[in-house]
Amino acid sequence: MNFDEVRRQSSRNLIETYFHLGMAIPGSETVEEAGFKACLGEFEHPICNFAADLDLDPWVVRRLSAMAIAKSVFNVYALPSDKPNHLGELLTRGDFQVHYRMALLTCRPEPQKGCAAMVPASDLQNRKEIARFMTEQFFPRQTEDFRVRVAAATTDVIKFKLMELQSEGERVGALMLYENDQSVGLYNLCVASKMRGLGVGATMTRWAIDYAYHQRKMITLQCDARLQTWYEEQSFDWVGTVDVYSLSNRPKSDIMNGT
Repeated sequence: MNFDEVRRQSSRNLIETYFHLGMAIPGSETVEEAGFKACLGEFEHPICNFAADLDLDPWVVRRLSAMAIAKSVFNVYALPSDKPNHLGELLTRGDFQVHYRMALLTCRPEPQKGCAAMVPASDLQNRKEIARFMTEQFFPRQTEDFRVRVAAATTDVIKFKLMELQSEGERVGALMLYENDQSVGLYNLCVASKMRGLGVGATMTRWAIDYAYHQRKMITLQCDARLQTWYEEQSFDWVGTVDVYSLSNRPKSDIMNGT
């Protein structure tokens, strides 16, 4: 798989994950138009109000702008596989601006040693518990209502594989995988606060890489730029940037980072 195909498959995994999550929020719908695909929801948060999979021209940007104006919050996700190369300039002319930037990473899986003993959710109640644990770690600054909605959506998307790590009967870590025909996406890797800095996250990451190796698929993830170096130390390589746009006069909010 060449570099362009790696970027395309990484972008595809991320887009599919975002739409699965957004559409699991009650009252959401998918809108597909020339030049983009959007999720529109009744819940006023970008978890279900966003556009991605872009192929822009000035007229498409005008339509995106009108869609964003109609919502109190609305994000546009520009991924490495999107078109054209100057899409950032087109969005800026449409009164969008970048308010957040994430790194898109991937690695070619190899067998791993010293992996964590990750265990899949055993039943619906266990899925709920793991999803709740994830939202508590990732979104401490969000409202309780938001955490409940995200946990419920994560639980309901059966295509999301929820995994947990326990120590002495206590949940100390968790992660989520979304797998399609070409790639495994690693999401929501989190460690209980009292266990951070002890190598737990690294052993869980090795487990995910090992899992992808046995599935014979590439593994990809997106992360805050501050975590890029850490993931590179775990064998991941940078393949591109995810730019999160919103209208310049709107509050900044990101679905994956609790702001």
